[in-house]
This record gives sequence, structure tokens and C-alpha cells, in this order.
Amino acid sequence: MFLAFFSVNRETGCMSTPNAAPDRVTGAESAAPAATTKGGAEPRKLSTFLKISIVLLAALTLASISLLFIGDFQGKFERVFATFLVFAVFVGLTALDTRRELRSEWYAPVALIANSYILALLLIVTWMTPYDPFLLGWSLLWKSILVIGVTRLVLGCCQLLLGMSEGKPETIGRFAFITSMLAVLAGILFTAPIAIETFNVIIPELYWKIAVATLILTALGLAITLLLRWSYGAPERETARASLRQAAQDRGTPIEPYRAAPLAAPIAAPPAPAPLTPASEAPSAQSLPGTPSAAPTVPVAPVPQAAGPLLPWPTFADGRPIPALPNGQPDFSVPGAPLPPQ
Repeated sequence: MFLAFFSVNRETGCMSTPNAAPDRVTGAESAAPAATTKGGAEPRKLSTFLKISIVLLAALTLASISLLFIGDFQGKFERVFATFLVFAVFVGLTALDTRRELRSEWYAPVALIANSYILALLLIVTWMTPYDPFLLGWSLLWKSILVIGVTRLVLGCCQLLLGMSEGKPETIGRFAFITSMLAVLAGILFTAPIAIETFNVIIPELYWKIAVATLILTALGLAITLLLRWSYGAPERETARASLRQAAQDRGTPIEPYRAAPLAAPIAAPPAPAPLTPASEAPSAQSLPGTPSAAPTVPVAPVPQAAGPLLPWPTFADGRPIPALPNGQPDFSVPGAPLPPQ
């Protein structure tokens, strides 16, 4: 019976607290996600810009391998070393553009196209340039510098123009977009012949005339865009100038009128001595009974006062008041202060 009573009490105790075990389980389950979130952060997802850059890098690498079987294999060391340098430049530019893609929506695709153009063009130049035992390395170097410099310059020009038109009237945006397209076209026209000439293709003179004309139109569009930006930005500059002037006046001392001090104060002459009264004519104070003896009278000279009109407090050329001396007069010795009144 004791065992039966003990078993009944144990079952009753279990039934009397039906939520004890689930609470413990729920607490453990709720603590597990917290520990996962707190213990290790979720891995950052790759951006679309970086994914496409990796795919293009792999595709262009396969294309360079195909060029290995087509082009001249002489000069293996120079060509392989140049290929590694081109890949390093592509990785560096992609890393730089990945940090800057968050500033604007259009920058990522344009930078991706520019980096891919640089990589493809330099791989063609590296593996298709005819072999020269003395000038192959120098030829690959200056062509690479030219292609990278021109392409990045065009990208910077586009970024400057499109950034200049943000928040401005539509006229500036149109000129900025047209100028950017002309800059891209001019960059392609001046860098593409570097790869075309490796296939022994002669560039006609008309091609270079068109390239130069495109470059001149780009300069024209850039000048017009800058002039429009300067014209539409005049109210902003005036507002900024007024705010600076007001801030300078708020930081300065209050402008109060002052009395101009004379440049050379005349020295006052000493007062004339008082005439002496003869003793025979002076009334005898001691002869009068009950009258105290009076002290001798000493004449006092009048104190000269600086006389002059009240003038407004002098200021600098930008409107700031000049500092004051301890005697309350303006300090005209400060650099930039006006001349004192004559």
C-alpha cells in the first residue's frame, strides 16, 4: 500500500505541474537561437557587383587561355608576368569600386564595364603583341598604363558630371549625360586601336579624325555643363556668403559709437597764481571774537576733457568690428584695420 500511495503521489505531482517540463524545454529552445545569433554573426552576402566581377574575371581568364594557343608564345616570362599584373590591377580596381558603389546607383554598372574593358583589352595586348626580344616588356608596360589611365579618367569624368547634376535643374542633367556618353566614346576610340593593331590591322586617318572630333565635343559639353552649374549655383553661393557674414558679425563685439580722441592733445599751461592781498587791506579774522581761522584758498586748475564728435565704431572690410583698447578707444594698429580719423 505504501508503494501504491507513493506512486499515486508521484503521478499526482507530475499532473499538478503540467507546464513545468514544457517551460524548461521552451526556455532551452528560445536560448538556442539567441546563442546562435550572439555567438557568431551571419556571413555577409556578396553584392551583385562583386558576383558579376568574379564571373567576368573567370570568363576573361578562359579567353586568355584561348589566346595562348592563337598568339605568339615567345616571350613567355614577360607575357605571364604581365597577365598576373593585369589580374592584380583588376582586383584592386574592383575592390576600390566596391567601396564606392554605395554612393550612387549608376556607379556600379559603369565601373564594372570599365574594369572589364581594361581587363579584356590588356589580355589581348599581352598575348597578341608580336614578340620583340628587346621591346616586348616596354611595349606591354606603356600600353597598359595608357589603357588604365584613359579608362579611369573617363570614369572619373562621368562621376564628376553626373554628381554635378544631382539636385539641379534638368538642363544640367541632360548636358551632363550627353557629355558623359561623348567621354566614353572618345575613350574607346583612343584606346581600342592599341588592341586592334596587334592583329596587323592598319587604322585609317579618318578614324583618328573622328576620335579627335569626339574629344573636342566632349570638351565643349564639359565647358557648357560647368557654366550651367556655375550659373544655377549663384543663389547658393550668395546664401552661403550671407551666412558667413552674419556669423562673423555674431562672433564680433557689439558696434557702439565712440568719441574720437585727439591725435595730439595740447599741453595745458599752468594756472596763474592768485593775487596776494595786502595785510593792511585784508580783514582781520582773528579780531572778530568767536570766528575760527579760515584755511588759505588754493586755486585748482580745470581738468581738460577730450572734445570730439561721436563717430560709429570702425570695422574691417568684411564688416567685423575692430577690437578696443583698455581705454575704450578703437585699436587701429590691428592688421587690416582702417586708418584713424584725422
